[in-house]
Amino acid sequence: MKLGRIMGWGLLAILAGTAHAGNVRKDAEASMVLTGTVDVNPDGSLHGYTIDRSEKVPPEVAAIVDKNIRQWTFNLSAPVTEAVHTKMSLLLLAKPAGEGKFAVTVSGASFGDNNGHNGETVSYKSHDPAPAYPRAAIDARVSGTVFLLLRIGRDGLVQEGVAEQVNLDQYGTANEMRLYRKLLADAALDAGKKWTYNPPTRGKGIDDPYWQVRVPVHFNLLPFGERPKDDYGHWHGYIPGPRQTPSWISQTLLSEAPDAMAGDGLHAGNALLRLATPLGGS
Repeated sequence: MKLGRIMGWGLLAILAGTAHAGNVRKDAEASMVLTGTVDVNPDGSLHGYTIDRSEKVPPEVAAIVDKNIRQWTFNLSAPVTEAVHTKMSLLLLAKPAGEGKFAVTVSGASFGDNNGHNGETVSYKSHDPAPAYPRAAIDARVSGTVFLLLRIGRDGLVQEGVAEQVNLDQYGTANEMRLYRKLLADAALDAGKKWTYNPPTRGKGIDDPYWQVRVPVHFNLLPFGERPKDDYGHWHGYIPGPRQTPSWISQTLLSEAPDAMAGDGLHAGNALLRLATPLGGS
């Protein structure tokens, strides 16, 4: 059983090329994740922003991002006297809009350091064992990304975890995709629950009873030792999976799209900032 590939094509082929997959076509998306920084005034208005490696971003995409971000306002969880500076990542989606056209929107955003380097969130202590790539997924040439939500106790161990979302790089029947999402989710979660973490060393959350992080786990079919190519500023086709939100998820992580997270590492969000402006505008 093999699923159809939608990776590595041009934007038009990524989406229009899934037509023979029936109802899957309406679920296919092309995404682009951009990173940068944002500065927010004490009143929650936008002070300014930057986009990393802007020379690699198509001009028409940069224009959509600029139009969207300039409308942003934020809610701050505590008063501040200076502009708040934080890292951000943006999820852009492209979907068919008829007559060969595509609607591009800023669909998700996340804010904060992705690796706990600032000491205000948890950081990795041990990232072992590595997830075991399910043999059935390898045989079927299935790849994808699992976004884990983990709750970390004060001892640095994982108290609870769920596979929040599983995005596949291939399309197939609903039953096929359900099967491979479960295989990848189970493999990621089995490993993720064994990882250990360092508690925060400073900041207002240092005495919290537990902390929550989002961790992407990538299953890539690459030759041994080969790293994924740098596709920053390019579209990537995939089939997004349903999102699972446990009762214990923080409002910070709930307000952010899982697949708006860039790269690897772990993400706890920025508890001080929450975007007040609805996303989805083009």
